[in-house]
Amino acid sequence: MQKKFLVRCNEPLEQLIPGTGVKPASLISRIEHEIKRLRQTLGQLQQEEMLSEADSSTQKKSKNTQELLAKKKELVERIKNLEKQLLECELR
Repeated sequence: MQKKFLVRCNEPLEQLIPGTGVKPASLISRIEHEIKRLRQTLGQLQQEEMLSEADSSTQKKSKNTQELLAKKKELVERIKNLEKQLLECELR
């Protein structure tokens, strides 16, 4: 019996097939990979911040420091949101 065939229906598949279509384990894995990538980026930002503190130029230093702090804050917030989402997925 042939397994690959096209089925046509009048309703959208979202109504016929419940859920998001993503397996829970796959979603958890994707979220974990995203958190790992964001943490690596955060580490790189912290290195840049430490290197910019060692710089002697004061005007560029304050501007770079402010930009780095804003990026760092944004990354930390994103990581927290993903960790909450990961916890919700694991509890399902």
